[in-house]
Amino acid sequence: MRYFLLLIGTLGMAAAMQAQDIDPVLTQVKARLDSIAGFEVTVQMEVDIRYVNMPVKTAELSYQQGNSVRIRSEDFVMIPKRGLDFGLGELYKYPFMTLNLGEVEFQGRPCELVKVIPTTDASDYSIATLWIDSQRRRIAKSQISTKKNGTFDINYAYKAPKDVLPEGITVNFQVADIRIPLRFLGREAQVDKGQLKADPGQKGAIRLLFSEYRISR
Repeated sequence: MRYFLLLIGTLGMAAAMQAQDIDPVLTQVKARLDSIAGFEVTVQMEVDIRYVNMPVKTAELSYQQGNSVRIRSEDFVMIPKRGLDFGLGELYKYPFMTLNLGEVEFQGRPCELVKVIPTTDASDYSIATLWIDSQRRRIAKSQISTKKNGTFDINYAYKAPKDVLPEGITVNFQVADIRIPLRFLGREAQVDKGQLKADPGQKGAIRLLFSEYRISR
């Protein structure tokens, strides 16, 4: 009987979630991002992975609404896709439902904690958790759990309260989960492959710093 009641409760919660519309705070963020037709920006990338020694890389990044981010650099650089989905295209690519868990505080700011749950197996992520600054209508933090590459914790830093695009992004991840192709780190990178294999549980981070935005609306 206990298991039957638990099943009924679970099904009832799922039905309620399916019946709700996309959370309005997420819709507001999407609308604000959609006001930008495209942009170009200079990006500096720093890799923080133990046993990997790599100089700071510089590239030119461009984005046009409806298209993927493009990167130009003299040396091939590994830039994570997670965190660069400025238009939330990956979240909106397939049907999903949202669940608002209420207000929480993040870095001194009140944020709405919103779960995004795909309703189709076609999506490459299983769940996304968003910390949304509803007053400034932008994402402060996200946690993306993928089906094949582990979980990414992404923090966004903004220069001014009015800015919609971030000044910096930090992507934290479990090194073993993303199976980094070491050749993607560039010619100047030094990698201790033995230590990387010996310590599969280590965490890493990639920090991106943006400057000289050229925005078109």
